Amino acid sequence: MSERKELRVPSEVNAKKKWTKLQVKDGFIIISSIGIGYLLSIPLPLHQLIAPFFVGAFPVSLYFLLLPNGEVPQKKNYQVMLTVVRKRHVVYHRETREELKERRNL
Repeated sequence: MSERKELRVPSEVNAKKKWTKLQVKDGFIIISSIGIGYLLSIPLPLHQLIAPFFVGAFPVSLYFLLLPNGEVPQKKNYQVMLTVVRKRHVVYHRETREELKERRNL
């Protein structure tokens, strides 16, 4: 008779269910960004019809940046974007045997 085996599952597996909403501090940041957008729109020569869209762009963009990422657990969208931007973009080329021998002899 076979016994059931228990597998240990890392806590990150259930992280999507635990952390899918904005935090309170994120809400305060989004609400305060309306004021920042308004202050930045004062010196700009914006037409009266365009100014509300300019001011509204700040909280909307911050909302999407501060949302938890669906694919990377316990990370927000802006953290994932910064990781991608900071990633080294190095392309490794295959070396020939002569180049390997030359490098080893140095």
